[in-house]
Amino acid sequence: MKNFGDMKSSRLEAVQVCLSSLTDVPVFIWDSRTQASIAPISEESILSHLIPGGRKESVCQNEFKKGLDLSVQTEEMVFYKCGDDLNYFLIPIRISEDVNWVIVGGKQGERQQGGGAYNEGRGEWERPSEKVPSETKDTLFESARILQSVGTALLENIFYRNQYQLKSTLLTTLLNIGNQFKKDATSFDLNMSLLINTLGILFGFKRAGVFFRENPDGPHKAIAVYGENKEKLYQRETTLDILYDRYKNGKPYIFCDELLNLLKSKLPEDVVSCHLFPIYEKENEPSMITLAVLDTSLGKDDAKMIHSFCRQAGSIQENIELQNHLTRHKKIVQSFSKFTTIVESPRYLEALHENILEQVTQLLSAEQGSLMVLNPENKELAIKAMTGVNKTLLEMLSIKPGEGIAGQVFQDGNPLLVQNLSDDPRVRQNPNPRYRTSSFVSIPLKLRSEPFGVINLADKTTGKVFSNDDLNLLMAIGGYISIALERHQLYEKTRELKRIAITDSLTGLLNRRYFHERLLEEVERTRRHQLPVSLIMVDIDDFKSFNDRYGHQGGDEILRFFSHAIRKYIRAIDVPCRYGGEEFTVILPQTSKEDAEIIANRLCRGIAEKETLHRKFSAYGTLAVSVGLATFPEDAKTPEELIRNADRALYKAKVQGKNQVVVFNGNQFS
Repeated sequence: MKNFGDMKSSRLEAVQVCLSSLTDVPVFIWDSRTQASIAPISEESILSHLIPGGRKESVCQNEFKKGLDLSVQTEEMVFYKCGDDLNYFLIPIRISEDVNWVIVGGKQGERQQGGGAYNEGRGEWERPSEKVPSETKDTLFESARILQSVGTALLENIFYRNQYQLKSTLLTTLLNIGNQFKKDATSFDLNMSLLINTLGILFGFKRAGVFFRENPDGPHKAIAVYGENKEKLYQRETTLDILYDRYKNGKPYIFCDELLNLLKSKLPEDVVSCHLFPIYEKENEPSMITLAVLDTSLGKDDAKMIHSFCRQAGSIQENIELQNHLTRHKKIVQSFSKFTTIVESPRYLEALHENILEQVTQLLSAEQGSLMVLNPENKELAIKAMTGVNKTLLEMLSIKPGEGIAGQVFQDGNPLLVQNLSDDPRVRQNPNPRYRTSSFVSIPLKLRSEPFGVINLADKTTGKVFSNDDLNLLMAIGGYISIALERHQLYEKTRELKRIAITDSLTGLLNRRYFHERLLEEVERTRRHQLPVSLIMVDIDDFKSFNDRYGHQGGDEILRFFSHAIRKYIRAIDVPCRYGGEEFTVILPQTSKEDAEIIANRLCRGIAEKETLHRKFSAYGTLAVSVGLATFPEDAKTPEELIRNADRALYKAKVQGKNQVVVFNGNQFS
């Protein structure tokens, strides 16, 4: 029987790597006989401070020693939380009377003071005051259970390898590992690494690689490797089709030791034999995923078992891909539904460009994106939305049709998919350091076959290139986007027409029509809530004489000057309007007569004392206004009566000498 000293430490190190990748938990294996780890532990590891002798003795190291003794004696898992904020477990693996190993793994937790052991029977930590987050405990316990099952099989298989005492349990163990495959789309390489490390340990591969073919006509590239000189294999592109075509002939797996064919397949030159096990293949096509075991002698039983598990792993991976496709299709359906909502709902119109770009980048998993729309005035593409750029900066950017990639896509009206910017003859540019990858997609947005915008996407979050599926999906959504943008343009035009309809074209203030509508609203609100509303009427003093001296153009200039000045002396909630000629009104919502009088006097004094006319109007003298004030319901029962009484107060201000405020009082105006 073998003992620990006879075993290759590299294979035991491989077990550690495999177990760590299985659960994403740092792991080392402790030999209770030698009181040392079977492989060196990096000082950067979160577990390194537990090792006795590495540093001065500490509470954590003493607790670790006690935990080792407890786990070996009881042959049960032990859980600890140490003072350095580490939650860890100890899993005893008894191989024989002389060989006792302990798998140690852990995770950093939320910082707590002190430590304590976990009593699995009671289901709680020995020190009740130590509160460990339930998520941390659940995750750690689940990881420990997986490692106990898989680790036991791996280590026992190494120890008893020549006796084949565990072959009947290997397939079950391998299937358990397969069930631990990560189920997300970005973990394919990790799953294949887990697969090859596990098989390599169990069957003693000298060298092996998992090869993946992304396109049916492309090469097989090594995405996971194991064993000696594995650096020569990783990312190596091969033509395994040569071996499949020559040796498959309906066989479940392939063996080749003919050097010429091995060289033709572009495997490393020093390879003398190769077993190929298909993992995932489609009908009438060579395997998309293949396990290649190199320079390793495999018996028929071993080969059959490896083939069986590769097929099972392929089924698991296929299910993962189908699930990912289903998730992607759900995401697409949700996005189309969202775009329909965006097109139909007015609430998205205010920030439509940002909403569209957000939906598109999420759907195609892009980190970078921009939306450009043609400006009909200067015939240039204006950037309406872009990820990671200040909105005020966007207003300064524009691109001419035919200028750059986006301008060319707009001008030609054809979509553009680039998978490598530096070697695509259509663009051939050096990669921009602002982007992580050299792949992007750009499509024109069209209405009635005429382009009026462009969408650009770059940098997939997965790091992969954009595909034809991405392009087709973006083109399909492009129709929805075009409809939404056209609706937005109509909305903007309608809003502009509404603004024109209620605005005085000369002064930019609200016009007389809007004034009457708004005053009625405020009066009705006052009636409901018992809050006063006040009205100021303002007239520019001696405006007729100014017109006579400087003409109507000069008069228009004064009216514009006053309309800008009036805003300085009223509140944000007040509503200034041009009533007619040189007469203006200001609605003061929820304002008593006393407060309104303060505002009116501030306006009157401010115009006379602070607003200086242009030098060319110096002969006119100082600009001044007369102001009349009335309040509802104190001074009127209807909006019309409120206007009439404010106007009567204004008239009295004129009669009394101008440049003053007169407040309506029923007793004085009866």
